[in-house]
Amino acid sequence: MALKEVYSTLEASLLLGMAVKNLLQRAIREGWQSQPRKGRGGGHEWLLSSMPEETRIAIRAAEEQNALAACAAENAAPMFSSSVSTAILDDKRRYKALAKADLVRQYLSWQRRFGATRTQKQAFITAYSGGAWPKLKEELGSVSWKTLERWKLEQERAGSVLALADKRGVAHKGRTLLTERHKIIILGHALNPNAPNVSQCARAVRKKCAYEGLYVPSEPTIRRFVGHYMHECFDEWTLWREGKKAWNDKCAISLLRDWNLVQVGDVVIADGHTLNFETINPETGKATRMTLLLFFDGASNCPLGWEIMPSENTDCISSAFRRTCLLLGKFPRVVYLDNGRAFRAKFFKGCADFEQAGFLGLYKSLGCEVIHAWPYHGQSKPVERFFGTMHELEVWMPSYTGYDIAHKPARMKRGEDLHRKLYAKMGSRALTMEETITQVALWFAEYMQRPQMRTHLHGKTPGEVFQAGRGEGLSVADIERLTLLMLQKEVRTITKDGIRLNGRLYWHERLASRRHPVLVRYDEQLSPHEVLVYTLDGVPLCVARDRAHYGIASGLHPAAGILGTDAQRAALAEAIALKKGQERGSAATVRHLLDVVVLPEARARMAALQAATPAPEQPAPAPNKTPGVSAAEAAAIEAAKAKGRAAREAAPSYTPSGLKRWRDAPERYAYLFDVRWRDGIALVPADQAWMGAWERSDEYQRYHKRRFEALRGLYDRQRASA
Repeated sequence: MALKEVYSTLEASLLLGMAVKNLLQRAIREGWQSQPRKGRGGGHEWLLSSMPEETRIAIRAAEEQNALAACAAENAAPMFSSSVSTAILDDKRRYKALAKADLVRQYLSWQRRFGATRTQKQAFITAYSGGAWPKLKEELGSVSWKTLERWKLEQERAGSVLALADKRGVAHKGRTLLTERHKIIILGHALNPNAPNVSQCARAVRKKCAYEGLYVPSEPTIRRFVGHYMHECFDEWTLWREGKKAWNDKCAISLLRDWNLVQVGDVVIADGHTLNFETINPETGKATRMTLLLFFDGASNCPLGWEIMPSENTDCISSAFRRTCLLLGKFPRVVYLDNGRAFRAKFFKGCADFEQAGFLGLYKSLGCEVIHAWPYHGQSKPVERFFGTMHELEVWMPSYTGYDIAHKPARMKRGEDLHRKLYAKMGSRALTMEETITQVALWFAEYMQRPQMRTHLHGKTPGEVFQAGRGEGLSVADIERLTLLMLQKEVRTITKDGIRLNGRLYWHERLASRRHPVLVRYDEQLSPHEVLVYTLDGVPLCVARDRAHYGIASGLHPAAGILGTDAQRAALAEAIALKKGQERGSAATVRHLLDVVVLPEARARMAALQAATPAPEQPAPAPNKTPGVSAAEAAAIEAAKAKGRAAREAAPSYTPSGLKRWRDAPERYAYLFDVRWRDGIALVPADQAWMGAWERSDEYQRYHKRRFEALRGLYDRQRASA
C-alpha cells in the first residue's frame, strides 16, 4: 500500500487516471472519508485508509510507475550507473525511497504553513516523533531535520525520488578483483569429475595463484564466484561434476505423456527392479537380492506378468510376457522395453541375419512393435514410479536391505552388534522363493484395488480400468504359440527318480525307461507343479508332474505298516504297486524283446554256425513206435490254435484303464488321452464311454479342456508331418 495517508482530489484523480468529476462520484459511491485540507486554498483531502483495497492497490501501483518513469528519464547527469539503478530497484529499497520522499513532502508542506525557521523545523521533528505520521515513522524510524534537509537537496539535484535510495553496497556491486586467469583457474578446479568441495577447491586455487604470482583471492571471494557460476550455469556444473544421468534427472526437460490417449494393452512397459530385501536362491541356497521382472500396462497402471529371478535373463522375460498376454486376453500393440542386454536379445528383437534366414524376433512375430527406452532415462518408463511405490512392501520384509547405502538398516552397518542381535532374536531371516512370490502377488492384488486420484485414472482403481479394457481372450492357436515359444526352458537329465528342477522332482511313466538330457519348459507361477518335457530335437515326450504335490511315491511314512495311518499305509501300498508295475513293465518288455529280437537272432547265428560245420555221421533213427494222431484230433488242435490267435488279436494293445488304479480322474484321462491321440491306439468301448462322460463334466471344461485340446492339435500336426 502507498505510504501517504491522505490525497487531494487532484492527486487521486491523476493517480487513478480519471476526471475529477468521476472521482468525486466514485468517492461518494464507495464512502471515502475526508478531512479538511490544511494550508492555502482549503478544501479537503481523502483518507487512504477509507478507500477499498483495490483502489489502494491501484494508487500504489501508479506511484511506483511514476517513480520508475522519473528514474528512466534521467539521462543528463545520472548520480550512479545503470547497473546501480537496477540494483536498487528491489522492493525494500524502492519503498524506503518513496517513504523518504513522502516525509520530505510533509516537511516542505509544514514549512509553507508555519515557516522555515529552526524552531519550526524542530517542531516538525517533534510532531513526527510523536506519531503524526505513524506509517512513515514505522518505515523510516527516527530522523533529524538536518537529515531531511539533506534528502531535500539530493532529490532536487537528481530530480528523482530514487536518489533517496540506500546506496550502501551498490557502488561496487558486480565488480570483482578476479581476472580472466583467476576465473579459469577456479573453474579448472571446481569443474572436476571427482567433485571436490568448495573449500578444497579454494585451497588449491590460492596455491595456484601464489605460484603464478597472481593476486591471491580470499576463500569467500572464490565461494561467491563458484556460487554465481553454479546458479547461472547449472547444467554445465551438473554435467561436469555429476555426469550425464544426473544432468538428465536435474536439467533435461521432462516429456509429459498423456496416457489417456491409449487403451488397455496398447502400450506395455517392461523393466527389471532389484528387490530391496533378500531371498534364498533355490539354486545356490544363499541369500541374495532377487530381480523382479515386470510388464506394466501404461493405460491402467496395472501390473501384468512378472517373474522373480536372480538376474535378468531371456527365459524369465519370455515367461513374464506370456503371462502378460494371457492376462490381457490379447497381444499388446507396443512393448516398451528396457535397454538392458536381456531385453535386447536376438530372441526378442530379431536381427538382420535372422530375418535373412526367415526368422523374426518373437515380439514381431506376435504382431507387437518394440520401443527401447533411452539409456539412463528412468523417467521415460512409468513403471519406475511403480517400483518407487512398491518400496512400502519392501520396507516390511524381515530381510530388508534399504534402497541405497545411506538408508540401509542399522544391522548392516559397522559396529551395530546390538541391532544384529535384535535381528536374530526377532527371528528375522531371508525369505524363501515361495514366500517372496506370495508376498509380491498379495501386494500387487492390493495395489490394483487402490483408487488413484493424482494420475490419469482420475479416482478409478487400476483393476477397474484394466477389466474394462481387457481383451476377449486368446485363441487356442495363440495359447499354443505362447506355450511353445515363451515358457522358461532348461536342459535337465532324466534320472531314475525323474527330472529335478528348482528343488522339485517331476515324474512321468514315459521317463522311467529314459536316461538322457531333455528340454524342460515350465511356468513357475501359472503351472508350478507341471512341466513340459521335450527331446533336444524338440519332440514332445510328456507332461511331467511334481512328485511331492501329486504324491507320486513321495512323502512316505518310514514305518507306515506299523506306525502309520490308513492313508499313509495306502500311500505306501500305492508306491509299492507303482514300483512293482515298473518291474513288470520292464520284464514284459524284456520278454517281448527276447521273443522278437534276441532269440531269432541267436537262432540265426546258431543255424549259420551249424551250416558251416560238417555234420557227423548219425546212425539211422529207430522206427517210431508212437501211435500216430488221427485226422479228427489234428483238426481239433488246429481249431484251438486258431481260436487262441483270434483271442490275442482281439485283445487291446494297451492295458484298459479299468484294470489300473488311479489317484484321480485327471490322471486316468491323461493316460487314455496319450493312448488315443499320441500312440494312435483304439480304445475299448468302456474307456471310450468314460472319456466322453468326463469331457462333458464341469471340471474338464473349466480346468483341462484348453490344455488337452492344444496337445491334441500338436499330436495331429506331428502325425501329419510324419
